[in-house]
Parts: sequence; structure tokens; C-alpha cells
Amino acid sequence: MMMTIDQTKTSRRPRRGHVLAESDRRRHKVMTRVNDAELAEIDARRGLYDRGEFLRMSLFGMKQARPRPTIIIPALNQTAWLVLSRSASNLNQLSRHLNEAGLQVADLPQIIIMLTQYRDALIGARLPEDQDDES
Repeated sequence: MMMTIDQTKTSRRPRRGHVLAESDRRRHKVMTRVNDAELAEIDARRGLYDRGEFLRMSLFGMKQARPRPTIIIPALNQTAWLVLSRSASNLNQLSRHLNEAGLQVADLPQIIIMLTQYRDALIGARLPEDQDDES
């Protein structure tokens, strides 16, 4: 008897900071080897599920993946993440430029001043909507 799995549901991995109940934690790993044809069959059947999730569902007769709590990230945090990611990108570009240009000892004091100003700006950083309130 072939079991049908609901492929409209996608597997969701636990997000960082999400803690499972002790009884639900998966501590054991089971490995198996398959040949190319078997792997192709698994991939054809699994749809949008991860291979491991699909095999677990097939083994235990589940029609869909076990529901996991959805973590809602507040809009304020999403905005802050975007602002900080731009700053991190700028810092990476600055580091790359310094590495490619070759750092001169004479340039070090000026670089330290610039990085200190950059750090101070990050510590006092405000989101764009906060800055609009001051005008």
C-alpha cells in the first residue's frame, strides 16, 4: 500500500533560538546509502520536503510534517537587521580595500579614528523612522 504525503506543506527547519521540548529533540542520526536510481526516486516523491523529513514522514506514516511553532519577528527588528546588514557590508568593503591597498603604519592612526567614529555611529544608530520624528 503506497502512502500519499501532502506535498503542499513544506518542511520548516527550527529557527535559531527555537528550543524543542526535551522529548522532541532528535539526538540520534541514522545514515543509509542509496544508489543513483534510489536517490532519484526519493527526490521524485519528496516534493518540497527535505529528504530527511520526507523519509521520517514515510517511515512513521505521517501525511505532513510535524507542525513547528512559527516565530514572528517584529517589524522593528526586521528594519534594524536591514540597517545593520548594510553597515556590515560597508565595513567588509572597507576591510577589503585596506587589505588590497596594503596597510601602511603611517595610516594606522587615521584608520583607528575612522573606525572609532564608525563604531560610535553604530552604537548611536537610529532607524530611519526615528530620524524622521526629529524633523
